[in-house]
Amino acid sequence: MRESSSSSFDPYSWKNFYFHVDREEATRLLCQPNSDLGTFLIRDSTTPGSYALSVREELSGDQQVRHYLIEPVESDNGKTNVRIADQYFLDIPALLNHFKMRILANVSLVCPLRKAAINRMIALYSFEGQEPTDLSFEKNEILDIIEKPQEEWWEARNALGNVGLVPGNYLAQFNEVLMQRDSPDSSVSSENRLSGASVLSDINDDMLNSTQLSETPHIPTLARVILDRRPNVYDTEALRLKKGDLLRVTKLHPSGICEGILNGKKGTFPFTYVEFVGDADTATTPTPI
Repeated sequence: MRESSSSSFDPYSWKNFYFHVDREEATRLLCQPNSDLGTFLIRDSTTPGSYALSVREELSGDQQVRHYLIEPVESDNGKTNVRIADQYFLDIPALLNHFKMRILANVSLVCPLRKAAINRMIALYSFEGQEPTDLSFEKNEILDIIEKPQEEWWEARNALGNVGLVPGNYLAQFNEVLMQRDSPDSSVSSENRLSGASVLSDINDDMLNSTQLSETPHIPTLARVILDRRPNVYDTEALRLKKGDLLRVTKLHPSGICEGILNGKKGTFPFTYVEFVGDADTATTPTPI
């Protein structure tokens, strides 16, 4: 019996390593050369309403990957628990946490299989998620797109490994941005171009400023809310916005944060939540579709 090395993953983020694959594809993915013993993923089972836990347990042979059925089981108190073999758990995170420290057939769970990136993107605007499944990000943040379940909403992973849905129209191809910075017109040295920090700084100062800040209207001005926003309860200066509201913008900071007045209340809000009214030539931030 062979035990894997110490595990390091968050069992409560199990949907980050949920794959839309079948048994055959799960086996293929887990048998790749870079998959160590104890690498695993979660997928849908062929049993309706159930999941399957697929685990790399051998480095060679016909049983390199084992598949375990995770069944929902209704308890006496009416709550739904899960069962794997003859063991019962409160939920999937509890199950995963248990097998981080204990052996399945040959190994414990060491690390989830990392989803391959379809492409790498850079954020043109900041985005504050409104749903638990959303992934918030800042302007100039680099994101790996790992799946496109919808035309305009994509599944992305940030540098910390967090996964969630992001609006595709807030992003640009990272390689295309690098090509723009590497053009003969760029004043950045070739050494600096290789630095991720310098690339982000240059984008912030040049590309984004030229496409956004130079086209903003004269302040003060009126703006219409294009996206609902419910700020953190601890942010007492932030305005709560409702789509369709009209408010007066009194100041626009270079960071993209606006100061304004809504229904007699002064406060702040990101400019990505509004469109400026009265100037047909004013550029606006796209609304997540």
